[in-house]
Amino acid sequence: MRRSIILGIVTSMTVFFGIAQEMDHIKPLQRKIPANLEATEKSVAKLYQKVLPAVVTIYTQSTIISNKGPGRRGGLGSGVLVSGDCHILTAAHVVNGSTDIMVKTQDGKLRKATVLFSEPTADIALLKLEIPDKTLYHATMGDSDNLAVGQNIYAIGSPYGMENSFSSGIISAFRGFDKIYDGSVKVEFLQTDAAINSGNSGGPLFNSQGEVVGIASSILTVSGGFQGIGMAVTINTAKHILSFEDRPWIGIDGVLLQQEEFAKVFNRELPGGVLVQSVAVGSPAEKAGLKAGFINAEVAGRKLVLGGDIIISIDDHATCHIECLQEATRQKADKNKMVIRYLREGKEYSVDIDVSETRRNFLETE
Repeated sequence: MRRSIILGIVTSMTVFFGIAQEMDHIKPLQRKIPANLEATEKSVAKLYQKVLPAVVTIYTQSTIISNKGPGRRGGLGSGVLVSGDCHILTAAHVVNGSTDIMVKTQDGKLRKATVLFSEPTADIALLKLEIPDKTLYHATMGDSDNLAVGQNIYAIGSPYGMENSFSSGIISAFRGFDKIYDGSVKVEFLQTDAAINSGNSGGPLFNSQGEVVGIASSILTVSGGFQGIGMAVTINTAKHILSFEDRPWIGIDGVLLQQEEFAKVFNRELPGGVLVQSVAVGSPAEKAGLKAGFINAEVAGRKLVLGGDIIISIDDHATCHIECLQEATRQKADKNKMVIRYLREGKEYSVDIDVSETRRNFLETE
């Protein structure tokens, strides 16, 4: 009985979204703001009209391996244009592991995009349209240090594929979760009761001046739907990370296993290793030929993707613990190349990775 109910719901949702996609081809009514709105309503309506042209929908494709063999999986998220060079801020989990990224702008065009930078620790990624269009509107990034609990906040995104959905709420709290990026930048999230659902991820949160003050990251839920607790990375966290010029980015999502864990999982005596979970498209790591994992597994309660390369050293620093990685990063601050030693199918290899194009301020216009 329960299976029938679930199948009925899935079928209904499929029909609903099919109708919604057909309606997307119908030219929408060009609505004007009614003159009889109250002042507060009118200001919010004008805010929506002002910032909407900067909001985009992101479609991704990734390769998955199952017991039926390799396959393709689609993903959906949101983002916001933040520069005249067509840079797009979104959440790292929206694009990580993707092989193809298409961005739908407000003129209805689908445009190909690539990842310039991704930091899973802060759930921030920066994309760029492969063919920039100077006519596209971009939003202004605000100052999230100049926010207060109780302040109004506005979110725009594509929950469940419903593009340009607008919701409002207040800032409920600021959360740190004890996350530190590279030992120097505190990763801060703002908590809000503005409705954020699947598909909103990566979408912008605006203040009443129309400035981007957060990027939607996740929701805390037991039902799978919105329950009044949404999290967004503060814009200052994003700006601090993206404006670093003294740290290299190679473009991998990895899991660090220390010596004891390494011995249990791989039955080898090594100081440790970084398991490559995914490799960003167009990144230095991809250009150097590093391979991501493709076998989903759970080891000692940790979800891992096995089968990819295992990085065992960066230059002269073994990947034994987080301090080793931080020290390697510090020593490579002004270098354009780094030597990576890694294991693949039991054999050891070495490759030079060029980070000259990613060791820069990503917020500077070109």
